[in-house]
Amino acid sequence: MGKTSTDTKQRYNEAHYVQIKVNAKPEIAAAFKESCRQSGVSMSEVLSQFMAQYPKNATKKRTPTIDTQTRGHRRNSVKTLIQNLAMIRDAEESYMDNIPENLKSSPYSEAADDSIAALGEVIDLLESAY
Repeated sequence: MGKTSTDTKQRYNEAHYVQIKVNAKPEIAAAFKESCRQSGVSMSEVLSQFMAQYPKNATKKRTPTIDTQTRGHRRNSVKTLIQNLAMIRDAEESYMDNIPENLKSSPYSEAADDSIAALGEVIDLLESAY
């Protein structure tokens, strides 16, 4: 069996493939090229497989990180939020408790006091909502 001419290969490729240019950072391109070489797979084969799978993955329905489908889920999300806000409020209270006496009336102390009050109000509002 003889060799296929470069011209014949080029005509075949032009008839059956579309050339796509990919820009990548040099270190990423070098690592990709080396990885393909070591595994004995062509770069175009890897990219073709990725492109074939991408439409399926891209069109999958994205679910929100917080499930809001039912009232129970929303209530649980609010409870978690209240717990997180309470932890932040407690940390601010701990900060206030550890401020030296000479800094009790400083802007830092006042800001912490304001934060504690605001967080308490938000927690109360959220608790009354659910």
